[in-house]
Amino acid sequence: MTKLKYKMRHGFRAAVSHFFRHRQHPVKMLDYTSKNLWLLLIPLTKYLIASRFDFQSWIRTNWVDILSISGIFALAVLRWIFVRFTIESDGITAHTGLFGIVSTKVYYNEITTLSFCQSWINRPVKAYTMYIETNARTLSSEDMRLVISKRNADLLFDFVRDSEESAPKVTFSPRKTHLLMFSLLFSSALSGMLLYGMFMFEAYKIIGLEFEQKLMLKVNSELTRIDSRLFKLSQTIPKAVLALGGLVIGGWFISFIATLVRHWSFTISRTEDQLLVKSGVLIKRRHIINRSKINYYDLQQTLLMKAFKICSVTLDCTGYGKSRREISALIPITTYQQMNASLKMLVPDLPKPRPEIKTGRENISDFVWTPMIVCAIPPAALYILNKYVSIWQQEFNILLVIITIPLIWLIIVKVAASFNTSVGFNENGCAMSYCKLYQFHKVFLPKANISKISISRTPFQLLNNRCTLMIYTCGEKEKCHKMKFMPYDEIKKICLREGYIMFE
Repeated sequence: MTKLKYKMRHGFRAAVSHFFRHRQHPVKMLDYTSKNLWLLLIPLTKYLIASRFDFQSWIRTNWVDILSISGIFALAVLRWIFVRFTIESDGITAHTGLFGIVSTKVYYNEITTLSFCQSWINRPVKAYTMYIETNARTLSSEDMRLVISKRNADLLFDFVRDSEESAPKVTFSPRKTHLLMFSLLFSSALSGMLLYGMFMFEAYKIIGLEFEQKLMLKVNSELTRIDSRLFKLSQTIPKAVLALGGLVIGGWFISFIATLVRHWSFTISRTEDQLLVKSGVLIKRRHIINRSKINYYDLQQTLLMKAFKICSVTLDCTGYGKSRREISALIPITTYQQMNASLKMLVPDLPKPRPEIKTGRENISDFVWTPMIVCAIPPAALYILNKYVSIWQQEFNILLVIITIPLIWLIIVKVAASFNTSVGFNENGCAMSYCKLYQFHKVFLPKANISKISISRTPFQLLNNRCTLMIYTCGEKEKCHKMKFMPYDEIKKICLREGYIMFE
């Protein structure tokens, strides 16, 4: 009888262990309920705090909300139960669906990027959010996303890495000063304002209008305590301009902090077949990138970065850098002197053909005439407004300056672009240099990753025998690399030599 009880107990524990081993981490149930549960929990909590607690009265008053919460939580439990997965030796299989079961299997050799993210909330319970990406062209979401335990995360990590061939060969960690510079250069006011907007929207959904009103009152009270010099300045500069300037600076600062925190402790290791990337402070990230699935490498620079001889090296691989505000960095930032050594260490098989065709001094007018025309539009518009609108003239003048400065800077960038546009081929791959808006790119890619080459010619380009060369690369989403104002005859000769069919 004792042996029978022991077997039953042991069998029950084994069944429970097997059940939980093939389910997502229980913290996933909070993810299922968080969007709706908070809207009902807040009013219930306010009632408990605001009045003398009477359980029966509380039940009678809030029975609809209590039933709604119970229903939401019960649905979350069902969703959690019906999602199961199996980690196998050749791949991972997930079964999803509440009323109709959908089975998806991803083979390890087809994975482009395997990512593990652990937020500060999930860290105490040892839960990881796992993202699996392939070249299956699922643009809107990941091929597979699961919240799993540390045990399953380590097991999957070992299966994908193949421990014998994946021992780290080299490891690269940028200096903290370089990461700081990287965050300064790659932060934008727009992304910061979007972050702030997202925070306010989520806060409004969770806590409601009352929180937003209190926050705005606090902000307004703090704004009234400005320095007297700033107050005097506000008498000469329109308040709308000050507000816009403050919004831009604040947005940039938020973006800077977010970028710094996201990429702090950046470390990348190269194995025989993979790249292992670790980064993050609040949210710790770990990526396994299949080197054979990398589409191309991109050396990115602004004009100021060119002046100081620094650059950032990124890579294009499905899944890496796909999440919001994440940059697919290989080397966050480096100097010209260190770049070649770092690339040779991390990407020893990188194809680096020399440029065969490039633009130069004779192409300056081709690159700048469009920005110059655009730059002339604001003064013309201001002249018309000053002539026919008698009010807001000071605001119009300030707006003119705000708009004209980036346009003039764009002209300077395009002058530099006329000396930095080129293309070259060799037996291993292709190298391209071009400018996209304010950003300079130098792209290296294997020939196998070129999906299409096309040429376009405007009427003006026909007159001087020029063309725009467009090289498309494979990946989750086909990307186009444009080199403008290239000599048509030479481009055509190279494409025929390399065996590419041109589409005009």
